[in-house]
Amino acid sequence: MSKILWLAHRDPLNPRAGGAERTISEVCIRLLQKGHKIILLAGGWEGCKPVENLNGIEIHRFGKNIGPHLALPVFLFKYHFDLVVDDLGHAVPWISSTILNKHNVVFFHHLHARSLPGQVRAVIAKLITAIERCYLIIYHGKYFVTESATSRNDLLKLGIKEDKIIMIPPGVDRKMFHSAAKSKYPSIVYFGGMRRYKRPEEILYLLKSILCKIGDIKLFIIGTGPEEQSMKRLANELDVQNNVEFKGRISSDELSVIVASSWLNVHTSVTEGWGFSILEASAAGTPTVAYCVPGVRDAVEDGLNGIKVENGNRDALAEAAFSILKDPERWWSSSVKVAQKYSWDKTAELWDSLIRSVVSNQKKL
Repeated sequence: MSKILWLAHRDPLNPRAGGAERTISEVCIRLLQKGHKIILLAGGWEGCKPVENLNGIEIHRFGKNIGPHLALPVFLFKYHFDLVVDDLGHAVPWISSTILNKHNVVFFHHLHARSLPGQVRAVIAKLITAIERCYLIIYHGKYFVTESATSRNDLLKLGIKEDKIIMIPPGVDRKMFHSAAKSKYPSIVYFGGMRRYKRPEEILYLLKSILCKIGDIKLFIIGTGPEEQSMKRLANELDVQNNVEFKGRISSDELSVIVASSWLNVHTSVTEGWGFSILEASAAGTPTVAYCVPGVRDAVEDGLNGIKVENGNRDALAEAAFSILKDPERWWSSSVKVAQKYSWDKTAELWDSLIRSVVSNQKKL
């Protein structure tokens, strides 16, 4: 079996871990079960352990953002790896990986250029955009794994050849997210993140629009982040605070209960590699209304597990939400059917097949 080095800016235990890190955890645990050895090299955070074991995954942490890049050459000189996975959860490529090790697979989530405006200074945004345009040169001849059709098209536009792009959709944890009794009152959940590019404020404007039609509605906002305090101020300004409950960071069990009991999920991000929370809500029988943006459009099947509307059209988003809330039951069952198409076991099998193929071809050279 293969010894694999997985490079990531964050690991699944990082307090800021999200969908990209969830994929690492779900896939790597299953690759271990198939006999592979996994070492994960990532950045850390204040107070973290430099070395930790996650269900058999050996995690090594160095510094923060730049730390793993600096430690990588030492790792590649010190250890032999059959394959290195260059995870581009952040836009900065793993340059030394391609220079010192020819056995690479690139995991491309989405174009970061779309989510940068308003988050970083203009000069940094331009620099990262330029870096992404260099992926063709940096990773010349490498296989790119991506999760959505949108990201696949982005790679094609960057000049990556079609036969070098491997589509591996994500899975969903149906043990955690599953159908349960819905709340007796109309309820909405938002657990898409509290960063600016996620546009969490849109859910408050949606609630304001719906309150004139459904007065007893309740909105649950889950998670923490840079936009949390401004969200609480906006709730007061819009006079919807009595219908909103900010849950903050909660346990997986509580998250499962709230998502399953909610009538509707709302997703308002500018872009995603994949709408993980949409798929998780679907597995719990909760449909989603969302703006039709890259990554999200792949996760929402109109008429089945939700409705997509024109990006930025608040009126259309509110109308879509109301149309589901006034007749929700048919959406609850069809949402589950969409989620049943996805499995982390299938995702890991596709990764395993790719890894075996790449390693086998390298040994023949």
